[in-house]
Amino acid sequence: MTIGNWRSASITDLFDEQVRLRPEATALRFDGVDMSYAELDRRADLLARHLRGLGVGTESVVGLFVERSFEMVVALVGILKAGGVYLPVHQNEPPERFRYMLEQARARVLLTHDRLSDRVPEIDGTVVNLDHPWRTDPVPGPIAPGTGPDNLAYICYTSGSTGMPKGVAVRHSGVVRLVQDGDYASLTADETFLQFCSLRFDPSAFEIWGSLLNGAKLVVYPPGTVAMHELAAFLEQERITTLWLTTGLFHRLVDDHLDSMAGLRQMLGGGEPLSPLHMNTLHEAYPELLIVNGYGPTEDTCFTSCHVIDDRIGDSVPIGRAVTDTRLYVLDENLERVPEGEWGLLYTGGSGVARGYVGRPALTAEKFVPDPFVPGERMYSIGDMVRLDARGALEFRGRIDDQVKVDGYRIEPGEVAAALSGMPDLKEAVVLAREDVVPGRKILVAYVVPSGSAEGLVPKLRLALHHRLPRYMHPSVIVVMEEFPLTLGSKTDRRALPAPAHLPRTVHTPFVAPRTPTEELLADLVADALVLQEVGVDDEFFEMGGNSLSGMDLLARIRTLLHVDLPAAEFFDDATVAGLAELVERHTAGERMDVRVG
Repeated sequence: MTIGNWRSASITDLFDEQVRLRPEATALRFDGVDMSYAELDRRADLLARHLRGLGVGTESVVGLFVERSFEMVVALVGILKAGGVYLPVHQNEPPERFRYMLEQARARVLLTHDRLSDRVPEIDGTVVNLDHPWRTDPVPGPIAPGTGPDNLAYICYTSGSTGMPKGVAVRHSGVVRLVQDGDYASLTADETFLQFCSLRFDPSAFEIWGSLLNGAKLVVYPPGTVAMHELAAFLEQERITTLWLTTGLFHRLVDDHLDSMAGLRQMLGGGEPLSPLHMNTLHEAYPELLIVNGYGPTEDTCFTSCHVIDDRIGDSVPIGRAVTDTRLYVLDENLERVPEGEWGLLYTGGSGVARGYVGRPALTAEKFVPDPFVPGERMYSIGDMVRLDARGALEFRGRIDDQVKVDGYRIEPGEVAAALSGMPDLKEAVVLAREDVVPGRKILVAYVVPSGSAEGLVPKLRLALHHRLPRYMHPSVIVVMEEFPLTLGSKTDRRALPAPAHLPRTVHTPFVAPRTPTEELLADLVADALVLQEVGVDDEFFEMGGNSLSGMDLLARIRTLLHVDLPAAEFFDDATVAGLAELVERHTAGERMDVRVG
C-alpha cells in the first residue's frame, strides 16, 4: 500500500514502501559493491529479529560504534525496524564519555564490528559484533516496529556547557519532514547521494534517509581519513549527484577541485556561515547547479531553513526560508515579534523540533518552550540573532551565547575549559574560538594559568585531553599565561586575551632538525599550519594541535608545491615530518617509475 500522507509515517514505513516499489534497485554502494533495496531489507530484518531477542523494543536505545560500511547502514535500518533508537558513538570518543553517553541514554545494547571491537571500553550492556555469528536466537514471525511519527529515531550528542555532552532526542517526524517534501532540493530516485558525514553529525540523516526514503542510490565513502583530492576523485568516479559538505570542506573543494563538481546536480553546504566568494564562484562555474545554504541546529533535525542560490551573493549568504512543516519566529526578549527588518532572536517550531535533551528536564524546559502563537505546541530557542531581509529571507548575524562552530562541529568552549580546569596542574583555563590566528579559519585557543611550573605543561595537557574529549574539541593552540587580564568588575577580560603569535614547540619529543631540503620544506609547512616557530622531524602533527581539516590543508599545500598526491590514510599513520618526507619520496619514485614504464 502506498503511503498517501507522509506526515503520519515513520522512517520505517517509508523505507518499507521503497522496498515494495523497487526491490532490485541499488540502495547502497560501498567499496565497488552494490546492495539492492531487497537485500538491505533482508539483512536489516535479520538484525531486527536478533535485537528483539535481546529485549530491544519501542524506543529502546541501541549504541552504534561502527565505521562507514554496509554494516553501518544495515544497523541503522535494523535498529529502527526493531522499534529502537540509534545512538552513534564515534571511534575517537574517550572511554569516559563513551560510557557516559550509553549510561545516560540507558543503552543496554551496543553494535560494533571487527574494525573497532578492540576499542570498546567496559560497559554495562550487551556488545554485538556484526561480523560474528549471533549467540541468541532471533525472534520468529513478522517484525512490526510499533513506532510512529512522535517516537524517537536517534539520539545525537553535542557539546555541553556544563562539561559533559548533551543528548538531543530526535523524532521520526523530524527526519520524515526533512526528506519527504523537497521544497529546497530534488529528492528523487534519480539521485546518487554521497554518505560522507559522520553519524555523530546530524546532516548524516539527510544523506542516508534523504536517499533511502526516496528510492535513490547511497554511495558510502570508505572509512578513515581523507584528502581533498581523494574526495574530488571519488565524486567523479562514483558520479555523485547530491552532495552535502561542511563549510570548511565546501570551501576547500571550490578552491582546489572545482572541476570535480561538474557532475553534481545539487550541492548543499552548512554548519558555519558560508563564504559569498565561494558561493559566487561555484554559481558562475555551474549556473545550472542547485546550490543550497542549509541552516539549522540538531534540535530541529538538521535543517530549519534553506537558501537556494539564484543570484550573485552580496556581503553575506542568507540562511533563507523555513523548510517544510517548520515555523520560524524572530522575537525579542519578551517573546514578541520584532518589527520587520530588525534584529531579533530566532525560534523554531513544527514537526522537526526534537523531544528534548536526554535526562536533562531542566535544560529541556529552558530551551523548548511553549509556542505563544500555536497553543499546545512547543518552539525551540536557537540562540541566533537574525532578521528578515527585503526578499523575506533570513539573514544571520551570530550567536548570543558562547557556543561556536569550528570546522562544522558545534562546540561549547565551556566544556573544553571544564576539561582543562579539572586538571591538577592548572589554576584557570579559558577557551575561545578565534579567527585572527590562521587566515581563513576559526580555531580553538586555550589560555591556561599553571598552578606551578609551566615547564612541560602543554604536552601533559594535550595527553590528558586525549582521555577526556574527542579530537575535534581539542584546542589548536594552548597559551600559557602567568595570570588573566581582568575587567573593572574583576572578571576575566576575554577581549584582552592576546592572539597567539607563532608559538614554541609543545611536545616532549627530542628536537631533531630537518636533515634534507624536503624535510626543511615540510617542516616549514607543518609549522605554518600549526602556528609554531619550529617543528622537529619526529614531532607528531596531532600531538601539536593538528586535526583532520588542518591535515587536509597541509596535504593540499604539499600537492601544490611538490606536485605529489599523498594518501591521507598513510599520512595519518605516521603524521611526522620524517614520515611525510618518506611518503613524498615513495610516491615521487612511484610516479617516476610509472612514467618510465609508460
